[in-house]
Amino acid sequence: MPTGVQLGGYGRGAQAHEAPDLARLLDAVLAETDVPRIRLGSVEPWDLPEGFWAHFQSPRLMPHVHLPLQSGSDAVLKRMARRCKSGDFAQLVAAARGAVPDFQVSTDIIAGFPGETEAEWQQTMDFVAATGFSHLHIFPYSPRAGTRAAAMADQVPEPVKRERTRALHELAARLKTDCLTSQTGRTLPVLIEGLNTDSAGPFAAGFTPSYLPVRLRDAPPDAVGRILPLRLCGVSDDAAALEARLDASAQSGAPATAAARAAQ
Repeated sequence: MPTGVQLGGYGRGAQAHEAPDLARLLDAVLAETDVPRIRLGSVEPWDLPEGFWAHFQSPRLMPHVHLPLQSGSDAVLKRMARRCKSGDFAQLVAAARGAVPDFQVSTDIIAGFPGETEAEWQQTMDFVAATGFSHLHIFPYSPRAGTRAAAMADQVPEPVKRERTRALHELAARLKTDCLTSQTGRTLPVLIEGLNTDSAGPFAAGFTPSYLPVRLRDAPPDAVGRILPLRLCGVSDDAAALEARLDASAQSGAPATAAARAAQ
């Protein structure tokens, strides 16, 4: 079940009496399929319907969503024509975390949008730090011909954009390490998606329900495509993933269907 961007726009353009939306789509998928793992992609904050987080009471709907923020400064968000203020965004995240245990949120941030002052950039840094995202996609602003932003005055110099991007990557790395560290010692069901290698050797790669990357050394030969109970032992040397081992008390592991792998 592939999912991607603009999920909140599902059903737009349909006949009024049908009134489908993302919430009703989730209801249908949960009611009419047995897909063990359903994971959403990117959803704009203003597209989330009332009571959206209640759907995540189903253990089949993975407790993670990508909510694009772009800036932690309301002034910058206004210049971007974004339809969500930082306070509204913070309330959404708080509601998700209050309703769903271990809920993780990732986001997008643009560094150096036209007119962005040092004070506005600091607001973004402060907001990101306070929110504690599990992962950030970071982009230095790049003008595109024909767009309103490209014609704006006060374009941010490239060296400033590079420095802001560097600082945000540094903060993102600290937040990710904190997030991964908070999960160590737990046993969680991890869907193994493939094989890879790093400086420590080969590993089977997968994700926790809340979309945290996991590396399993000495994986069983049939690990790929299975949901395995893994003990999270610590953070990898490159601080990019959780190191894990198969839980000795529950080694069966459920096979993931092709649909489940697509839903990831």
